Amino acid sequence: MISLSIIIGLLIIRWIFTIEFEIFDFNEKIWNFWLPVLLPWIPILIWLRPRFKILILKNDHHEFFFQFLSAITITACLINSQEYLTTATGKLQKLSTITDIEITPKSRYYNLANFSVATNFGGTYTSFSRSGRSNDLNFDIYFVVPIFDRKQTNINSLPKYWYGVSFHDRLRNARNDEKNKRSYNEFYNYCLDRMKNYDFYSLDHFERTPTSDKKQNFIKAVEARAQKKSENYVILEPIKEKYEKRNGNKFQWIFGSFGIGFSILLFTLIWPGFSATEMRKFKTNKGHKKLF
Repeated sequence: MISLSIIIGLLIIRWIFTIEFEIFDFNEKIWNFWLPVLLPWIPILIWLRPRFKILILKNDHHEFFFQFLSAITITACLINSQEYLTTATGKLQKLSTITDIEITPKSRYYNLANFSVATNFGGTYTSFSRSGRSNDLNFDIYFVVPIFDRKQTNINSLPKYWYGVSFHDRLRNARNDEKNKRSYNEFYNYCLDRMKNYDFYSLDHFERTPTSDKKQNFIKAVEARAQKKSENYVILEPIKEKYEKRNGNKFQWIFGSFGIGFSILLFTLIWPGFSATEMRKFKTNKGHKKLF
């Protein structure tokens, strides 16, 4: 009941406030990661924790272990459901030219019949970050080139629409600065070679990069080239996969992740006993009412 309520509730809230009416424009990571990680703990601490306190494993209470398993299960379901909502509600708008974006309803996906890119006016930006217990170093390199209706020889005004391509690499146990710098230079040169031979026109459709850290990094690449800051830049990323396949197996994994997590939780409940004292407290405590 808790899992179903949270999943449906968060889907409805996001659909109303960010998709249907566009009241909020939050960073997409909030919906796809932070809320799924933090939100489950509220009902777990209110309704499940009193029940898990009854359990005893080797003469000790291990309610946090069962709370953690429950939170992981619900979080996995929420992440998959939010990612499914992202792609499932994304409509495909067909455009004759890039400037038709201004006269069509805002969409996540675009099919652009005619366009040209100015590869001689490209920009780049690199984002560095650390992750993992071994302090791994992540390289994320962003390339942008402006999109026009037709081939441009001279660019007189600042372009608004940009074609975005990104590359990622991860350096394990990155503790040596000299080695890190050498690895980055090698990866950057590799990406440059890829971009020199990149086929900008081999794609099925474009995805409009939503409000996210990724979009901010693309914008930094644009600003590095244009030498002007603006929040009105539109970043379009090429998608080679067919639009019809955008959802993948996300919908099945909503139920799959719940089934796996719930099965593990049930399996771990084989070993613990229960505390008669905690059971009496639970039954007599009016603040801890049964769910059913």
